[in-house]
Amino acid sequence: MAVFAAAALAIAGALFTGCAKEDAFIEYSLSRELYVDGQLLSSYEYAELSAEVGNLLAETESLFDAERAESDVGRINAAGAGEPVQVDARTYTLLELCKKLYGETGGAFTPALYSLSELWGFTPSFRGKYSDPRVSPSQERISAALRHCDFSAITLAEDRCVIKADAEAKLDLGGVAKGFMTDLVRQVVEARYAGRDAAYSVEVMSDLLLVGGKRDGELVRGYNVGISNPRLATTGAVDCLYMTGLQDVALSTSSDAYRSYVYEGEIFCHIIDPADGAPSRNGVISITVMVPLSAPFAGARADAYSTAGFCMPLTEALAFYESLYAEYGVSCVVITQDWRYYTVGDAQVVNRSEYAAQNGLAAEDIFAQADRTTATDTVVRCEQEGSYIAYLTGLN
Repeated sequence: MAVFAAAALAIAGALFTGCAKEDAFIEYSLSRELYVDGQLLSSYEYAELSAEVGNLLAETESLFDAERAESDVGRINAAGAGEPVQVDARTYTLLELCKKLYGETGGAFTPALYSLSELWGFTPSFRGKYSDPRVSPSQERISAALRHCDFSAITLAEDRCVIKADAEAKLDLGGVAKGFMTDLVRQVVEARYAGRDAAYSVEVMSDLLLVGGKRDGELVRGYNVGISNPRLATTGAVDCLYMTGLQDVALSTSSDAYRSYVYEGEIFCHIIDPADGAPSRNGVISITVMVPLSAPFAGARADAYSTAGFCMPLTEALAFYESLYAEYGVSCVVITQDWRYYTVGDAQVVNRSEYAAQNGLAAEDIFAQADRTTATDTVVRCEQEGSYIAYLTGLN
């Protein structure tokens, strides 16, 4: 998982329970430390809530799974031009949100890239082969697929119907569904404990929702969240940076360390740039976005915003996050292939050495902080990055 609650790193894993069905792709966890009006939820109530959450996420995944012919997304993808497809309220709501996010990001985020993800070998049907080196598709094949990846060809009509203008247009909600699922869990808890003060955390894959603060006896404090190290393989450190004192936020991390392969000395990751139809290669290796829960669908927004930044030049991405900070209070951490990191917003971000010192320990920093006013769109790969790529190359 790309992000996890790290208030007590040694026992962080024990704070969560959860599961996924054997045939499911989504992994999730709901914190056992779930408090309502300051009281820890009983084992019975927690088990009941956890079961409801598990069923909800399993149902939702079955709606969004592009590999299932009977799912909402599967039926949309198989539909002909002009053929209305009635979908579940959750699917329709998420697609409405995707339309807004598509506009907000200038098209950098779009759920209409299934054909390109399939062409590059990153859809779930390629599971187990994501890291296999492979020759890139020809420009002709990329251009052909790109012609059918226009999200504006998708219309949301009355009675929760979805209509495609292009029969070959196909959706993939993977860049937003995980965060949306955390939003759905929050809705379940709020409905169950309406008018009461609930504090908990829920994690779906690389997306984390923190409602309220972390209790330590009678004391309530913010969470410390470790950002997964995208270069774990050569540095050995699980976390590379920390965001401290967090409450009432949604977080998402996008990284080139997940679903990626190396070919001829270059990393090809699963995040497809809709501008050219190829895996993003803007010099960014990891983006973590934090969205306050005051923003509507904060979880889904964090998910989509972290994806969108990968598909922009570095300076444009930083400016985009600055605009989101002004509008929603969004913060972010962007790590680049020169092993530097940039921050936007008011979240407290500390490096490994500082965080370790606060806990009476010692650790070496991996990435160096950079001033975002000095950022350029030409990010030069550093020596350590070259060693990382050489290591991955040697595994194949």
